[in-house]
Formats: sequence, structure tokens, C-alpha cells
Amino acid sequence: MPRFRALYLDDGKVASFQSQAPKKAPYVLTRSHYHDGPEVQASSPYQAWQQLRHEGGRNGSVAKPFEVGDALETGGGLLLCNHWGFDAAQWRTTPSEAPECGR
Repeated sequence: MPRFRALYLDDGKVASFQSQAPKKAPYVLTRSHYHDGPEVQASSPYQAWQQLRHEGGRNGSVAKPFEVGDALETGGGLLLCNHWGFDAAQWRTTPSEAPECGR
């Protein structure tokens, strides 16, 4: 079963992200705008979301629920949690890329 690592969008960036109009995937995320959360073992990103949202992640120790704007990282890539589900994402690789998410 795959392992997913939760990545939480910084509190100061959440409102900005949640008020943005939807963009075309893949979203470009800035790594410095995210902090690491727990890892969960799940059969799909949606099962991981449910564990993080309702069960508190690993050992029930997550202080913050998983929300829109947060991301999941797995061996298969990076996924951004949107209002309607998960979209493909990638990390910003150069400073010249236009900001898309997590400004």
C-alpha cells in the first residue's frame, strides 16, 4: 500500500489560495510555502485525505486537519488538494516561473 506524506500550506497563504480561481493542472507549488506533516499508508489519495481529515493522521497527533491548498507527496508524484479533489502538481524549479499557487 502506498505511503503519502502530508504537506501543509502555511497559514498565511491558505486564504489567498482558497480565494483563487481554478487553474489548469499541473499546479506549480513553492516548497518554502509548505511544511511537512505526517505520513499515512493508504490505497488512494482520497483514503489518505480521509485519514488525515477525520482520523488525525498518524497516531491522532496532527494539530491541523488536511484542507484545500494542502498537498500529498508520494513516490508517484505530488498532488494538490482542491475544492473538487486532487490535481497534479509540481515543485517550482526556477525563481523565474510565474507564481501559481501558495504565493
